[in-house]
Amino acid sequence: MEASQTSYRLDDGESFAATWHVHELLSPAYQHALTAPAASRDATTVRLEIDTSRRRYSLQADLLAEGRAEITVVVCTSDGVIRGELTGEVDTCDLAEIGRLIASTPVTPGGQATPSVTSPPPAKATRHGQGWGPEALAHLKEHHRAGMSPEQLAEELGRSEKSIRWKLYDLKLIPFPGDLVPGPRTPVEPEAPKAYSVEAKRQLHPNAYKPWDPEDEKRLAERCAQGASLSELSQEFGRNEGAIASRLLKIQAKGPAADDAWEYGG
Repeated sequence: MEASQTSYRLDDGESFAATWHVHELLSPAYQHALTAPAASRDATTVRLEIDTSRRRYSLQADLLAEGRAEITVVVCTSDGVIRGELTGEVDTCDLAEIGRLIASTPVTPGGQATPSVTSPPPAKATRHGQGWGPEALAHLKEHHRAGMSPEQLAEELGRSEKSIRWKLYDLKLIPFPGDLVPGPRTPVEPEAPKAYSVEAKRQLHPNAYKPWDPEDEKRLAERCAQGASLSELSQEFGRNEGAIASRLLKIQAKGPAADDAWEYGG
């Protein structure tokens, strides 16, 4: 159930909203909601919403292939003004640790989170939009064990050397590539978040924050294959280019726009 529609009453009479952590503690089956296989799209999407006296938090998680999930978090005031949003793709096995990391973020007396070191976007691979399939992984393992260097593997597989090294580390074939982690940067004064509402965004992009229908995804893939650009797809589907790029990568679309989608963090 969505968190905003359930509460739990303690023995002393006090009530608590059914937050993510309460669900994890009280419902073991709920812990597997993000990783359980499903035959339909609805079963691979988790939506949660939590209301407080000052904020409304909404989270949507869409399961992708190979055990990954696309997470979208939107923070609004009680009257619908957006105060923050976060979108990204992660392995489902990392969700618990990411949640603990976010919960432990230090906050200054003024209420602002302490700035932390951020990593630059990954190098763009030459084989855009293509995931690591079983054949590619088998090829990578075999030729790495045969003595090929990451640079040679990158050229042969059409990917960046950084991508090769991180995947080898993920497969536990090489030590942690510490030289790929950027050094500390001087923290800068955080800018005050800009206030804008869902309604204001939908004046520019009518379908902003609306769920994707299977028919829309099919039409998006077809238009991408026909050569439509990100800008054209943004106007046609009423969503910003970042949302279009994220969906193109998720559905593994083919075409120039899918290649350009990697510029948005793919």
